[in-house]
Amino acid sequence: MSDQYKNDIDRIQKLIVSIKTDINKREQKKKAGQQFTIIEGEIRGQLTNLDRELVLLGDLMKLQENTLMQKEQEKRRNQLQEFKNQRDLISEQFKKAVLETKQEQQIAPKQLAELSNMTNKELFKNQKDLQQEQDKLLDSTNEQAIVLKYQGQNINQTINQQITDLNKLNDDVDKTNKNMTFVNSKFASIIQKSSNCWLIIIIVIEIVLLLCFILFL
Repeated sequence: MSDQYKNDIDRIQKLIVSIKTDINKREQKKKAGQQFTIIEGEIRGQLTNLDRELVLLGDLMKLQENTLMQKEQEKRRNQLQEFKNQRDLISEQFKKAVLETKQEQQIAPKQLAELSNMTNKELFKNQKDLQQEQDKLLDSTNEQAIVLKYQGQNINQTINQQITDLNKLNDDVDKTNKNMTFVNSKFASIIQKSSNCWLIIIIVIEIVLLLCFILFL
């Protein structure tokens, strides 16, 4: 891998990470009610730089392809296509976020106008409906939290039971090993005693044969 190609790859990877980070920062600023037009401009500039870097990388690959093996060429083409796919996803994500912001900005004045035309009774009903929706949302959130809590408890119980079973299994294995060691030692002792008995029998037979030989001479 040439130094120039490696540097281009590193620069593109860092640029992609930077764009993703700035898109997340934009969303955080939006939720916090902060100004995010500056960071939008920075994101657009980085997307333009990314397009230019991808074009330059493609040109470099064409210049170097005659000096590379077929496998390396295929690897680089796949890498370039992966970068383009990431660029498309990031660009689409950013465009969608910007479009949602514009739609929200268009809806807000309409909602304000509708509220200003409501009577006190209608405003009270609207506020009550919103409160009920919030209560439903809170109830749903609480129910999900309770379910997650019970699921967590069940998981903990399962893990504890598995730990207990493993400890019992280890104890059983230790007992089995001790029993096997004891049996092996007894078996070895029996073999040793049996060997001694056979040795004594052979010696006795040899003595008897020797005596018979002496007596019959």
